[in-house]
Amino acid sequence: GLAGCAVLAGIAASGGEAFGEEEAVQRRLGLDDPLVRSGCRDVQVGEPCHRHVKWAMEHGIHERPDLFPGLSALSSFDDFQVALHTDPYAQCPLPCSAVQAKAVAAAGADAGAMTAKGAESAEDGRVTIASGSGSHLGWQPSGRTVGQGHWCRVEEPRHGWRIRGCGWDASGLQLKVLTYNLFWWNLFGRRHGNGGSAGTMIAGNSEPLPYDIMGFQECESVAWVLGDAGFAGKFAGLTGPHALCIAYRKAAWELVNDGVADVGEDRSDQWYGTRAAMWARLRYRKTNQTVMFVNHHGPLPVGTGGRCGGEATAFNLLKLIAEEAYQGDSIILVGDFNAGPEAPTVKSLNGRLFPVFTGNSFGGVDHVLSSCTKVVSTRNLGDGGSDHDALEVVFQL
Repeated sequence: GLAGCAVLAGIAASGGEAFGEEEAVQRRLGLDDPLVRSGCRDVQVGEPCHRHVKWAMEHGIHERPDLFPGLSALSSFDDFQVALHTDPYAQCPLPCSAVQAKAVAAAGADAGAMTAKGAESAEDGRVTIASGSGSHLGWQPSGRTVGQGHWCRVEEPRHGWRIRGCGWDASGLQLKVLTYNLFWWNLFGRRHGNGGSAGTMIAGNSEPLPYDIMGFQECESVAWVLGDAGFAGKFAGLTGPHALCIAYRKAAWELVNDGVADVGEDRSDQWYGTRAAMWARLRYRKTNQTVMFVNHHGPLPVGTGGRCGGEATAFNLLKLIAEEAYQGDSIILVGDFNAGPEAPTVKSLNGRLFPVFTGNSFGGVDHVLSSCTKVVSTRNLGDGGSDHDALEVVFQL
């Protein structure tokens, strides 16, 4: 990915003196191919860059040709990839077919500052989870380890272990949640919010029952989204790493605690970094009911579970929940998992959490899962200018 290419370009620019630890990083990522070391890579289906280029070719060039000077509807995929290479949101390396000495030199000029960051991202990503207490759900491993040989290895939970329940207090509370991949580089980076289309869609579906908690992926500024929806004074926003955001309605909910942990990593052929789960435990002000809301953006390539594999990604998510959630919490897991309904990640989760709702985008990679089986309604709200649909679920707690 972009960080990996920066590491390599920085090493090349050093004249070979920086080899050693960085060289080990290259080999570990599988990115020591001579073409990759030159600073270029031909992207594959499923990568963020690939879908960004396809959008530019099929929609962008027709709707906003001013954003693509020198290109036309007849320009090639590589031409568009070169154009998007300079866009920080697009995450596009230079295509190998278009690499020239001048382009490689220009790309390498910015790589030195990113070298340390890229190496740190590759080497230091770890699942860091606090030790459980008697009040936590508690992790019950089986002894079978998946993801062998990687930092993300984890034991499978014991047979029959699952998370079920809608909380202790049967108050009849209806909880309305949303998950939405915002396609940030394009919708906000290139189209500057598209007239607030995402926020307007969210606001238009917030009545008569308002949203309680929302999880966003590819979110660089939750304040921008909340502002477009007219929710700036009504919702509190949490911004995590890996472009993950959570927002909750302040009048109804108070934050108990929150955190983030890496649970997976992209595979070397589509490597953009580690992948995280961001979580927030929230208490309903009127009844003191608690919800653990987990927001996740899964590893690439789509459907594989990335470097760690689908089972390891799923079990790391479940372990995080088990060791951070408390007895009596209602658990809600949302996100763009980069995994369809039949992918190992989702199938490994479905036996442990209840599969509530799946979207249509990219073969159904957006999901809502929960410990609570009392579902009042589900709705696909449409894309609102993104390339993913926003999914809404109302639970009865």
